[in-house]
Amino acid sequence: MQNNYGNRGDQELEFAGFWVRLAAYLLDLGIVWIGLVFVNLVIGIFSIATGQVFKARILFQYTLKDIILYFVQVMYFILLTYHTGTTPGKRLMNLRVVYADKSQRLGLINVIYRETVGRFLCGLSIGIGYIMAGVDREKRGLHDMLCDTRVIYGKRIKVITRYQAPRMYPPIPPAPPFGRPPGGNGPSVYDGVSPYKNEYGPIPPKHPQAPHESPGDTMASRDEMTDGTSVNGMDK
Repeated sequence: MQNNYGNRGDQELEFAGFWVRLAAYLLDLGIVWIGLVFVNLVIGIFSIATGQVFKARILFQYTLKDIILYFVQVMYFILLTYHTGTTPGKRLMNLRVVYADKSQRLGLINVIYRETVGRFLCGLSIGIGYIMAGVDREKRGLHDMLCDTRVIYGKRIKVITRYQAPRMYPPIPPAPPFGRPPGGNGPSVYDGVSPYKNEYGPIPPKHPQAPHESPGDTMASRDEMTDGTSVNGMDK
């Protein structure tokens, strides 16, 4: 996986707080625990063949087995922090260890001192050295103060939402009114004209009415026909 944390330029550092660092450390401890289970299995197999060699006390009350397990745990943090500036737990939380001035790569001696003596001192007094990261202005633990290191957030990805304009639909024509205006016998506003159109033009109404014809003329024509008046120039 390509490391994208370098060359941050003059951007302002964003320091990682106590809780996100604790989450990253617990993730790393889970990975280390899986590795130690495998190492314990190997030590158990060799113990059967060599007897009590791994149970003999070498340094104070610590046995050879204890020293090997501690060495495996420490080397996990030292090698990964020195070569990549982070660990799998920190990488999942997007964290990275750097010098305060970001001037150069972490030195091996500083990393060893940070991950051994620094963490040992942090563990004293119920982990006060770790809790200091929650109150310090630059979120430094005691091991960060001793080695002049900082734990910062790595490269962030800015997500920009693409705006999509709403789709425009043609307006719906108004519905024609029902019946005639109240209190009168005048024509409807849509008589002779249809508001609806198709590909050939306006759609004519079902019963068009002549513009010069009125309801009174229609009744008079019917009376003449009943009285025997000629139609089309002929007597009935």
